[in-house]
Amino acid sequence: MPYVPSKKTDGKSTDREILNSAVEKLAKVAAAKITNNLSLIEVYKSIFVGVAQELRRYSVIQGGGVSSGSEEAILARAIYEVGAKYGYEGAYLGELNYAFTRFIQRVPQIKVKNGEWTQELRYWLYAATVEALTYTAYETKGLGLGINGVFEDIKDEYKRRVNTAYEAEQIMKSGDCYDGPYYTRLVEVVDDKGAHVGYQEVMLKREDATLNKDVLEGKVVLKRVLKKKKK
Repeated sequence: MPYVPSKKTDGKSTDREILNSAVEKLAKVAAAKITNNLSLIEVYKSIFVGVAQELRRYSVIQGGGVSSGSEEAILARAIYEVGAKYGYEGAYLGELNYAFTRFIQRVPQIKVKNGEWTQELRYWLYAATVEALTYTAYETKGLGLGINGVFEDIKDEYKRRVNTAYEAEQIMKSGDCYDGPYYTRLVEVVDDKGAHVGYQEVMLKREDATLNKDVLEGKVVLKRVLKKKKK
């Protein structure tokens, strides 16, 4: 995740609040346009590329000239202006990453809240989102502004932060499917009172002792560290 300050950072930064407001408007537009599951791909492609093109205009023509007034242009302007105050070239790329990292989570949340979907993540949704991100990375690689790198990064982090945890849940539910010469297996993490916390992956070479196990024997204990009281 890119470094985008919040009030947690220094008690006063509003960067995330500004971006979240613009993201929310665009996410609601996207949610309304997604009429069936895989229509998400084209909706996301259009929005991702649209914001990238608007952001290019803002970065090449300082201030961006006349805005189209679309939600894509509003988000692009917010991204550019939040980044511009830091005074170095390419500062807006972190804001772009943050904005669409939030966007791809907010759209499913809105669809669930509206009663149109029952879950925020299914494999089809993950795959469709990755297709749109991959497409946009390819389409923007000639801009020379680092934008394509941002969409590649969002895709990679989405896999690492979201899909990996989703896969662990599916392994627990239905069993693993990897039996190659090398694989990972889950180990349970508990707190120091034995309560379940989550799972961690362990990298292994294939052997009979672990081949048919979804979760390794034994547990990793997450010990609490008491904070020292300030004098």
